[in-house]
Amino acid sequence: MNSFKIILFLSFIIICSSCKKNANDPSPVPIIPPVAIDTSWAVYYNATELLKSTAFNNGVNLGNIQNKNLYEISGIAASYAIPKALWMEQDSGNPNVIYLFDKAGLQLGSAELTSISNRDWEDMSMAPGPLAGINYIYLAEIGDNKKVNTTNYIYRFPEPIISISVPNQKIAILDKITFHYPDGSKNAEAVMIDPLTKDVYVVSKEDNAVIYVAKYPQDVTKDFAMTKVGVLPISTVTAADISPDGSEVVIKTYSQIFYWKKTSNETISQLLKKTPILLPYTIEAKGEAICWATDGSGYYTTSEVVDNMPAFVSFYKRK
Repeated sequence: MNSFKIILFLSFIIICSSCKKNANDPSPVPIIPPVAIDTSWAVYYNATELLKSTAFNNGVNLGNIQNKNLYEISGIAASYAIPKALWMEQDSGNPNVIYLFDKAGLQLGSAELTSISNRDWEDMSMAPGPLAGINYIYLAEIGDNKKVNTTNYIYRFPEPIISISVPNQKIAILDKITFHYPDGSKNAEAVMIDPLTKDVYVVSKEDNAVIYVAKYPQDVTKDFAMTKVGVLPISTVTAADISPDGSEVVIKTYSQIFYWKKTSNETISQLLKKTPILLPYTIEAKGEAICWATDGSGYYTTSEVVDNMPAFVSFYKRK
């Protein structure tokens, strides 16, 4: 065998030996995980240069909140049980109580939620729920300034019936919707419920607001991840609401109210991808609450108490 053939033969043996070793190598082959696909959308517009709606009047001050202990109102919802009455709640560190006021700010009653505490309630909404024909309050414990909470909660229960004979009630039984965000802890102050689908939406309080959804029926037996819907070029969102007929959406910051109105059979996600317009808003000291009137005739706002200036109820009537 000449030298060339010897070299060729040895090379063949070395290659085969290498192939055999690799074939039986117990070391795992590194697998690159698939890239997570974010199916949400993002829209871009200058929030300071939007068109302004002419469909609503400027706000009218209906009256001061007649309860000096309510310093940190962060959520408001219009009552269906008592026409033109408004439910309100306070955020972290305050009693686990919701309060009912008439539109002029006179307290009509309250309801204590005895089975939960107030870690950081940040918004509330009134909408349909599991049982047909019953109006439910959705109370959102979603505040997280330090972004340390691994779970958040939305409490759902039928609207309490307040009367002169029983102005103060206790609520022990409620649905507890426990969830987390798919992209880490978030601070949020806005919840809204689509009355047509009963889907629950949460809007984060960031430089660019992120919209999350929990589709109906929401699991009330265990923690689950909300679905990321989209990103809006809106910062410091403090409240949101969907109109009783499901056709209009408002999202509020400290200085602006953004408004969307359906023009066809759109989903909320499809609607929010459109460029909004601005609604009339007289800036409050620290306004963190908004809700539609039950008849859709306009929207209410209120705020926290700042520098001992009383909080008041404002109503913006549709023209």
